[in-house]
Amino acid sequence: MKNNKPEKMLFLGGNYLKLVLMLLMCILSTNMQAQENTVTGKVVDNKGLPLPGVNVHVKGSTKGTQTDFDGNFSINTAPKSILVFSFIGMDETSVDVENKKNLKVVLKESSQALDEIIVVGYGTKKKSDVISSVASVKPGDLTKVATSDVGEMLRGKAAGVQVSLNDGGPGSSSSIQIRGKKSINGSNEPIVIADGIVIGNINDINANDIASLEILKDAAAQSVYGARASNGVILITTKRGKTGKAKISYNGFSGVQTVNRNFDVYSGEEFAQLKREAYRTSNNGVYRPDNQVFTPLELQSIQSGKYIDWEKLVLRTGVTNNHSLSVSSGTDKMSIFSSINYINTSGVVPNSDYDKVAMRVNVDQRVTDWLKIGMNVSLQYSESNRPNVGNILNNAINTSPLGQVYNEDGSFRYLPGGIQETPNPLIDVYETTTNELNRNDIMNIFLDMNLAKGFTYKLNASRRSWNYKARSFNSSKSLSGIANSGQGSGYIRFQDNVEYQLSNILHYNLNVAEKNHFNLTGVYEITSSEYNDFRNSASRIPSDILGIYGLESAFLNTPEIGGNERSLVSFAGKLEYDFDNKYYFTVSGRADGSSVFGTNNKWGFFPAVNAAWNVSNEEFMKEYVPVLSNLKLRASYGKVGNQPQNPYQSMATATQRDYIINGVKVSGYVPGTQLSNPDLKWETSTQLNLAADFGLFKNRLTGTVEVYNTDTSDLLIYETLNANTGYTLKLSNIGKVNNKGLEVTLNGDLIKKKDFRLNLGATFTKNKNSIVSIYGKDADGDGREDDAVGNLWFIGKPIDVYYRYKAVGIYQEGENIPLVTGTTLYPGDIKLWDADPSNGANPNPDQDRVITSKMPDWFGTFSLALEYKQFDFSADIYTVQGITRDNPFLYDYVRGGSLRGVKNGIKQNYWTPENPGGNWPRPRDGNDPPYINTLGLQDASYIRLQNVSVGFKFPESTLKSLGLTNMRLYVTGSNLVTLTDYQSYSPEKEIYDYPEPVTCVIGLQVGF
Repeated sequence: MKNNKPEKMLFLGGNYLKLVLMLLMCILSTNMQAQENTVTGKVVDNKGLPLPGVNVHVKGSTKGTQTDFDGNFSINTAPKSILVFSFIGMDETSVDVENKKNLKVVLKESSQALDEIIVVGYGTKKKSDVISSVASVKPGDLTKVATSDVGEMLRGKAAGVQVSLNDGGPGSSSSIQIRGKKSINGSNEPIVIADGIVIGNINDINANDIASLEILKDAAAQSVYGARASNGVILITTKRGKTGKAKISYNGFSGVQTVNRNFDVYSGEEFAQLKREAYRTSNNGVYRPDNQVFTPLELQSIQSGKYIDWEKLVLRTGVTNNHSLSVSSGTDKMSIFSSINYINTSGVVPNSDYDKVAMRVNVDQRVTDWLKIGMNVSLQYSESNRPNVGNILNNAINTSPLGQVYNEDGSFRYLPGGIQETPNPLIDVYETTTNELNRNDIMNIFLDMNLAKGFTYKLNASRRSWNYKARSFNSSKSLSGIANSGQGSGYIRFQDNVEYQLSNILHYNLNVAEKNHFNLTGVYEITSSEYNDFRNSASRIPSDILGIYGLESAFLNTPEIGGNERSLVSFAGKLEYDFDNKYYFTVSGRADGSSVFGTNNKWGFFPAVNAAWNVSNEEFMKEYVPVLSNLKLRASYGKVGNQPQNPYQSMATATQRDYIINGVKVSGYVPGTQLSNPDLKWETSTQLNLAADFGLFKNRLTGTVEVYNTDTSDLLIYETLNANTGYTLKLSNIGKVNNKGLEVTLNGDLIKKKDFRLNLGATFTKNKNSIVSIYGKDADGDGREDDAVGNLWFIGKPIDVYYRYKAVGIYQEGENIPLVTGTTLYPGDIKLWDADPSNGANPNPDQDRVITSKMPDWFGTFSLALEYKQFDFSADIYTVQGITRDNPFLYDYVRGGSLRGVKNGIKQNYWTPENPGGNWPRPRDGNDPPYINTLGLQDASYIRLQNVSVGFKFPESTLKSLGLTNMRLYVTGSNLVTLTDYQSYSPEKEIYDYPEPVTCVIGLQVGF
C-alpha cells in the first residue's frame, strides 16, 4: 500500500483536473435573455423610514442593484421574475414582480441570529435566551481547516479556549484548555459530550458530521454537568436526517505537507570552525592542526567540500487525503443520516503514515405523536506507523555534517564521522517502527416522550468501547540494536476500555400570563467504565525474522498488567425563569457520587445561580438608543468539580516482594509508598462571571466582553510524610489556585451587498493563573506561607514556572571576573545576574534564581472572510504572546547545545577573542561552559497565519445542468507562516518532537 501512494495521488489529481475542465465548460455556456421591463420602487423599515444600501437582485441570476439614500431603486427584469431584498439586520424578503412596475417593500428587523438554537446543558435554547458563558462555533468554520484533528480546528475560534499541539505527526491530536490551568494532579482537559454521551476524545467525531458545537465556559453553564466539568464542557450535536428526498453530500481534499523551521544548524564549514575553536580553548588559545582535531572521515569532507544535510535526508514532502460522504433522507415518520469518512496521510518523516475510516448512522423514528425513538452508531478504525521519531530528529540536528552517510556497499555507515557520540540518524528511520491500531465504537439509543403539555421525558442509553494495540520493534540493525550487541528489542501493548451511560432527563415548560416563562429540568444519570492494560517489553531478541512476535525468544521479558473500574451516580436539577424576554434567572445544582474518592467523601454538590437583563428589549432603549440593537448584561456564580485522573488513589498501596525459601521463589507484599486517605474528596472550582453581549447598527457590529474569577480549592496534592510512618506520600485535598481573566469577542459585517460581503472578527483572551495556597505551613515564621521550592510551586505565582539563574552577558577580556567556589571562569564564559553583589560571587540559590512563568500573557485571533460573486476567501491569524519555553537544544550536550565540537546543533553567535560581541559562550571541547543551561529559556511568543482558504461556488445555472444542489472548489493552506523567536520546528514543541507540518490542499464540496 505504501508504494502506491504517489500513484494514487496522481490518479486523484487527474480526476480533479477533468472535473474542473468540465465545469469550466459549463460556466462558459450562454443563455438567451428574455425581454425585460424596468421595475422601480422604494424600500422602508417597519417604521416607514427609507433604507439605503439594500441589496436588490433577480432570483436565479447575477443581476442586481442597491437602493439609494432615500431607499429608491430601479432594475430591469423579466415580467415574471422574483426580486429578492436583503439588508444586514433585516429578514430577507422576496417579491413576485408579476408585471408590476412600482413596488413598496417593507423589511422587518431580523431576529435570525438571536433566534439561533444552540445546545446547552441537557437541552437547547434560543441564543437570545442564553445567559451563561457559551461559545458557539460554526461547523463550516471548522471544516475550513485542512486537518483531521477537530481540536486543531477549534484553535482561535472561541475566546478563552487555548489549543496547543500535542504532536505534529499523522493522526495526532491537540490539547484543549479552557480558562487556564486549575489542577496540579487532576485533569485539565474539558469533557467532550456528543449527542448527550461523554466521549473519550474530540476526534472521536468526524468534523463533517457536526451540526453544532458549543463550549460551556462558566460555572453556571457547567454546573449541571458537575463532575469533571471544572475544566469546561464541549457539547457536540451530530447531523440528523431531514424530511424530503435523499440528499448526498461530498467533501474531500488532497494535498501536500512540508515543514518550516525557525532555526539553522551549523553548515559543514561552520561546524569545522566550531570544532577548531573548541580545541583551541583547551589548548591555551592556540589552534591545533586539523589532523589532531578531526577524524579521517571528517577530514575527507573538509578537503572535498562534500558535507551532509541531514534534514534533507530524514524529512520529505508528505501527502494528505480526507474524503467524507454523507446521505440524508427522511419522511414524516422516519429519518436517517449516514456518513463515511476516510483519511490517509503519509507524514513528513519517512515510514510514518496514518489511515482512518469512520462511519456513522443516526436514525430517528416517530412511533406516535407522543413517542420518538432513535439510535446513533459511530464506528472508527485507525492504523498508524511511525519510526523512532524522537531519536531521528534529535540525531539529524546534532550529528556532524562532516563524514559519509553510506558504506562502500551502499549500507548506512553506523558512525558517519567516526565519532561514537554521533551515530547515523537514518538507521532508525528504516530499522525502527511502531504500529498502532485504534478501534472506537459508540452506540446510543434514546426515546423522547411527550407526557403532557410542556412535559417531556428523554431516556438516553449508551455504550462506548475503545481498543488500542501497539507493536513496537527496534531491529538488531537499529541504533539500540547495535548498542545491544546486535539484538533487537521492543514491546507489545493491549488496552481496552468500555463505558456505559444511562441518562433520564425530564423537562417541563410553563408559560404564565404570556410573559412569565418557566423551564424545569431534572436529571438522573449513571455512568461506569472498565479499563484494562497489558504491556510486555522484550529486550535482546536474537532474530529479526518475526519482529516483535519473536519476543518469546528474548533474553528478558517484562510483563506489566493493570486495570481499573470506576462509576458515577448523579442527580441534577435546573430551574429557569424569564419575564417578557427581559429579565432572566436560573438556579441549578448537581450532586455526584464517585467511586474514586474516600469512604467519607463519595459525594459532592455543585450549585450555581445566574441572572441576566436584556436591556435592548426595554421600550426606552428602542426609542432613545436605536443604534444599540442588542444589549444583554449577564452575571453568574457557581461551583463545579474535578476528580483524580486514576481511581484507587484514596487507598494505600502495596508492593510485591519476591523471596527464595528452600530454593523456591515465594511472592509476598509489603506496604507501598502511599498512605490511604478515606477523606479524599473533589477538587472544587468556584467561579464568578460577569459579561455584556452587545450589537450595534442593527447588529452589524456584535461582540461579547467577559471577566471571570475562579478559585479552585481542595487541590489534589501529594503530601510528603515522615518515613517513620512506613509511607512517604499521601494524596490529600490541600491548596488553592486562582484563575482570573478577560475575554473579548468582536464580529463585524462591514459590507453586505449582493455581490460582495466582508466580515472581520477578533478574539482576545488574557488569563492570570496563581497559586494561593499549597500546604498552609509557615515553618520559618515570617508570616507568609512557605513555598514548595522542590516542586517549583510558589505562592502568588503560576502553577507552571521555571526557577533558574539568569544570564546577563558574557565576560570579556580585561574584565574583573569574580572568583566562584569550584568553578573557574574565563573570558567568554557566562555572566550571571546577582541580586546582591555584596554577599559574594557565589550564586545564591535562594536570592539569585529567577521565577519565570510558562503561561502566556494573552492569546487571540484576527479573522477575515469575504465573498465576491461566486468567490469566497477567508483567513485566520492566531497569536500567543508573553510565553516562555525551555529549549534544551540551546544548552544540553545530548541535544548538541553545549558547543563542545562533538555534536552539531542550533547555530549561535558564540564568543571568541576575535568576536567579543558574541552572545553565546566560548566553545570548549572538554566540558560544557559553566551555567550554559541559563541560556535555555526563550521567548516562544508567535504570530501565525493559521488558515487561508479560497473557494469558488458554481452558479445555479451550472448546478441545474449537472443535477447538483451545490458545488464548491477550494484551495486551503494551514499553518502557513509562523513568526517567532523560538528556535524549533514549532514554538509549541521541542525540536525532537514530530514536526508540525505546513499543509496545502485542493478540495471539492458537492451536493446532490
